[in-house]
Amino acid sequence: MTDPTPESSWCEISLPAISRNLSHALDRLPKDTQLCAVVKADAYGHGIENVVPLLIAQDVSYIGIASNAEARAVRDLGYSGRILRLRMATPQEVENALDCHVEEMVGSLTAMRSLLQTLGQAALPRLHISLNADGMSRDGLELSTAQGRDACLKILDLAQNRVAGLCTHFPSNLAADLAASIARFQKDQSWIFDHSPLRRNDVLIHAGSTLTLCSGQDPKTDVMRCGAILYGIAGLRPDFQSTLALKSRVISVGKYPKGSTIGYDRTTCLPQDKVLASIALGYANGYCRQLSGCGEVLIHGQRLPVMGKISMNTIVVDVTTLPDVAIGDEVVAFGQQGNQAIDAQGIEHLTGTIMADLFSDWGQRNPRIVRQG
Repeated sequence: MTDPTPESSWCEISLPAISRNLSHALDRLPKDTQLCAVVKADAYGHGIENVVPLLIAQDVSYIGIASNAEARAVRDLGYSGRILRLRMATPQEVENALDCHVEEMVGSLTAMRSLLQTLGQAALPRLHISLNADGMSRDGLELSTAQGRDACLKILDLAQNRVAGLCTHFPSNLAADLAASIARFQKDQSWIFDHSPLRRNDVLIHAGSTLTLCSGQDPKTDVMRCGAILYGIAGLRPDFQSTLALKSRVISVGKYPKGSTIGYDRTTCLPQDKVLASIALGYANGYCRQLSGCGEVLIHGQRLPVMGKISMNTIVVDVTTLPDVAIGDEVVAFGQQGNQAIDAQGIEHLTGTIMADLFSDWGQRNPRIVRQG
């Protein structure tokens, strides 16, 4: 008996798992620190429409986005808290998001002047000054230089009363690196408060990611911005569980003699007679070509090897040991089936990437089936 899922490949999203992960993340925040729940990349492929109601239910006051479409989706779901854009935006993007009340980052004098030129002083949104703090060197002011300090003071003057926050992004969460980054961020904050009318109580201080939260170190901020931990990508088991599974179905089964080659470029030659199944999954679904010849899937709770190169819409699996395999059988490419699991550690090793990359890809390329249990 097969699940009546209408698609031949899909992602299963577990809402209870997301809700539990969120609860555990909130419990682990340092004292007097709040959570900014990150829903970039359509909530890491889980669907903003699925995640935001859970955030509302647990009174999350801050949501982090990247695009205007994400901000609008969050507002359309009834979220009334503060939305922070977690990257720099063009003046046109900022202008188009004004009705969503997005709080924007500014990390250069050029960007500040561009915003003023496009919007005018009266239309400026709440602004968060991004500080490099010896960090990512991508969108923040570097206050270790005279030029950076001068730019910071000019931004504060131009922004007037629209500055709502100070932020940074830690480049490394290794213990010594993170401690140094926290100290540098605090030093940069102190310089701003000592050399401008801005006061600590006037602004929201935010930094730190899922990995910062997992490190156990306190960045001494008002808010930590975490995404991956909500989706079980990080965090100690059993408290934090994966919230997404990638599944497909058997679409054909056939017997092939010894010497048959499999897939493009004949990369695999059968050493003996085999029964092979085709699965409705390929690189168009985000199943990486790096898994060619080394990936595994689960069918009937048994681990089975992927054979040959990954095609756009099809993979081939050796099902010789499954005499009762049938068209329509469920196939798990990531997740659990019976007592077996294709887990994050294994698939990250084989693909050479991280689960945040894979989840975002899978969830946006495949239909999503929401599971309540």
